[in-house]
Amino acid sequence: MQPIRAEFRFDASSPMVASVTLTPWRGQGVTWRIGRELLYRGLYEESGEGDVQVWPVQGEGRDTAWLLLESRDHSAVFELPVAEVEQWLETTYELVPAESETDALDWDAFLDDLLDVEEGAGD
Repeated sequence: MQPIRAEFRFDASSPMVASVTLTPWRGQGVTWRIGRELLYRGLYEESGEGDVQVWPVQGEGRDTAWLLLESRDHSAVFELPVAEVEQWLETTYELVPAESETDALDWDAFLDDLLDVEEGAGD
């Protein structure tokens, strides 16, 4: 196992997603966007499928969870400290409560962008 720096970010304008930038001691970092709910659930039960999965370590204490990230060419498993990640996620839920994520979306701008794309597609 190798330690790796992980920086978690949250943007209230895109509240369904948490960004995690993983930076090895040598080399460039890579940013993954992970569903906030998937990450939170994974601290306590198996969550996700495919490219991103999170699940708690079984046994006493349950103070860590595993994060699996897979791309076409690579895969890696990271150990997450549950208490720190949970505290960070709870802060994000104070900013944008669970199940109110879509309230923050600008539906008019989304529809305007969608209609502009559709109108330009036939040109």
